[in-house]
Amino acid sequence: MTDSNLIGFGIVLAVGCIAVILGWMGEDSDRSNPSEEKVTELQQQCQRLREELTSQKLQLTSDFSNATFEQLQTLFVTYPSACKMAQTMPTLPARNLVALFTPLENLLQSWSIEAIGSPWQSVSYDPQLHQPDVDDIAIGESVYIRFVGYRHIGETVSHQILCPAKVSRTLPAINPE
Repeated sequence: MTDSNLIGFGIVLAVGCIAVILGWMGEDSDRSNPSEEKVTELQQQCQRLREELTSQKLQLTSDFSNATFEQLQTLFVTYPSACKMAQTMPTLPARNLVALFTPLENLLQSWSIEAIGSPWQSVSYDPQLHQPDVDDIAIGESVYIRFVGYRHIGETVSHQILCPAKVSRTLPAINPE
């Protein structure tokens, strides 16, 4: 670059900086005395952001509990039946372990998840809540819950089925020997 080009560039740069500074100073004078409209607009934006944050928190909590439930689903489905068998057969050494499952029940309650039925309970078949072990079970037919199912309860979720209860026409054969 020549000296004249550098001088021209310096002048353009200086004028540009002055324009930016003057524009910035004009914005600052607007900020020192904000209009009621701007204040109201900022308050509304703040409220929207708070609502979004609350919504995101609820969604993250729901996503976490759903992901964790999926990982523990097999345990949740089988342990009520194992407890029932242990209670029915007092000679089983597992009878003393039933109390150890109380924390799992508390965890489900804290997540607003409830069991669909209880092991060996006689219920009317409902395809929305139950998964039959055979295809020819009719709606309303009397069946037994072999393995409980689970669903969300509460205000944020409308009884979403997480896994249906597994049902059968007959109870399992128990041989206490």
